[in-house]
Amino acid sequence: MDLLWVALAYLLGSLSFGRIVGAIQGVNLAERDTPGASGTWRQFGPGWGVLVALADIAKGCLAAYLSGLLQTSWALPLMGVAVVSGHNWPLFFGFRGGGGIAPTLGFFVYLYPGITLTAVVIGLAVAGLYWQLYWKSHRQSWYPIPVGAVVGYTYALIAFWPTGMGFWALLLVSLTVALRGLRLATSRP
Repeated sequence: MDLLWVALAYLLGSLSFGRIVGAIQGVNLAERDTPGASGTWRQFGPGWGVLVALADIAKGCLAAYLSGLLQTSWALPLMGVAVVSGHNWPLFFGFRGGGGIAPTLGFFVYLYPGITLTAVVIGLAVAGLYWQLYWKSHRQSWYPIPVGAVVGYTYALIAFWPTGMGFWALLLVSLTVALRGLRLATSRP
């Protein structure tokens, strides 16, 4: 039964809200940008970008909520990987999705709000400093949010160590996000 919940988490992750907003705007977002919240923000403005971010966070929260129905502890990491993998490589949209940060945030903020929100604050602080001190004058380098995310994920991995399955879930999800991030960094979306 747990594998059915994991498959459902992947299908839930495959709802690419950036691609849906692009379709509403008459544009295939994946041809212009990364079809997640940040790409939506860049292409259609902050209102649409925030809406997509909230929807992507919500699908991560829903997958975490559904993980409460699991019968075995080993399936929790698979639920996290599934929802993020669906977001990164959506079945419904030709396997071209976002970077995975928003559904990761939703999944873990639901399960471990204190650690996750601390990691977000740290990551955003680093992204802000990076933007202010470096990126404004070197725009061809990495975007500030992924740089901050690396620091936030690293802090969270250390903080999640005592949680057991939470640590393994974050480790596997982090590797999934890193795989997509490396792909995005080495090619155009």
